[in-house]
Amino acid sequence: MAKRVSFVSLGCAKNLVDTEVMIAKLGAGGWELSADSETADAIVVNTCAFIDPAKAESTDAIMEQAQRKRPEQRLIVTGCLAQRYGEQLQALVPEIDGVIGTGAYAGIAEVLDEVAAGARPARLGFEPEPEHDFLPRLVTTQRATAYLKIAEGCDHPCTFCIIPQLRGRFRSRSEEALLKEAQALAQAGTRELVLIAQDTSMWGRDRGFRRGGLAHLLRRLHEIEGVEWIRLLYLYPATIDPELIAAMAELPKVCKYIDMPLQHAHPEILRAMLRPGNGERYLEILQNFRDRIPGLTMRSTFIVGFPGEREEHVQYMEEWIARAELDRVGFFQYSREQGTPSAMLPAQVPAREQRRRLVRLREAQRAASQAARSRRIGSTVRVLVEKRTQRGWTGRSMGEAPGVDGAIHFTGEAAPGEFVNVRLERSTAFDFHGRVKHG
Repeated sequence: MAKRVSFVSLGCAKNLVDTEVMIAKLGAGGWELSADSETADAIVVNTCAFIDPAKAESTDAIMEQAQRKRPEQRLIVTGCLAQRYGEQLQALVPEIDGVIGTGAYAGIAEVLDEVAAGARPARLGFEPEPEHDFLPRLVTTQRATAYLKIAEGCDHPCTFCIIPQLRGRFRSRSEEALLKEAQALAQAGTRELVLIAQDTSMWGRDRGFRRGGLAHLLRRLHEIEGVEWIRLLYLYPATIDPELIAAMAELPKVCKYIDMPLQHAHPEILRAMLRPGNGERYLEILQNFRDRIPGLTMRSTFIVGFPGEREEHVQYMEEWIARAELDRVGFFQYSREQGTPSAMLPAQVPAREQRRRLVRLREAQRAASQAARSRRIGSTVRVLVEKRTQRGWTGRSMGEAPGVDGAIHFTGEAAPGEFVNVRLERSTAFDFHGRVKHG
């Protein structure tokens, strides 16, 4: 009988891709994927450790599996929490048979073999991975949508962020490897490629491109038959160049959508974060996109309550948000992460005050988001159908990224994985409702 493995995958889309690669590599080694962790021969918990709530969720998942583990089962912990606390985890939780960090997940099959031989391996270094071998890969998202991780790691020194310690230096995957993977995904039915990295717009700068690298990659991906949408997530303001904006404007398959986490807009806070630019420069970047790409949907995220943030900074943010007119914004309370420079800064903002400020900034954004939704009512948009519901269908247009934005609910004739034209008739705080428009 085939050996069975069950996965618990936590965290971001980049983590999900790692899980999909591990599933496929185990499949190639004779393992069978199981949804039942109780009867599986091995359990893999792929963890996140970006902020405290993510660490708590990962720890809870590990402990749940450890408590339910049968004597003959193997428990492997992978991902960011393993990278950060791997040896401590093994010492504290004896049920853990092996740990794999973020740079060594491709060796999952070898680790399970070592465990079977009686070892308790800990692979925590950033091992060489020629071309970041992501094939084969078992996609677990909606069949028509797949993430394409174009780089690993990060070189930016943001004082609040632990990612460079967890993921290593920025490493672009090669153009050849990405095209090969994208073609394989398209042949398997993928219609939407979602490009992800810690800094997507930096792709290629470590491979000879001083600028224009991502634009070049987009033009190559645009040629792949079967792919109809190419979506960009996690652009970084300092690595966006004119070539990227031009490519997005010129290539019809590239979604008129950007997700550019800005984290703050006040120059004093940005300096404390070691983030580039300032609020005025960010407004210029947003306007450059709008001038070249009419109808663009813009999303960003901001940290609330960073150490040293004062009332004047919050008022500045309220005014800046009104000027920016972003379509969608995610606000997050600052998390004091051990090992980051900002954790040692004075004037830490109490959690209660962080929550109060978060409510204020969400309220400041409400008008812009509502206006953006109102402008779309009455329009007809192309929708990628995802699934049937009790009242019809659910899908997304170019203006909605999977997992972070709302959905479009509609009635009419459709099928999962197809594109249909939907007339938007009304909206809620997150979703749109409409019906299929024929002709």
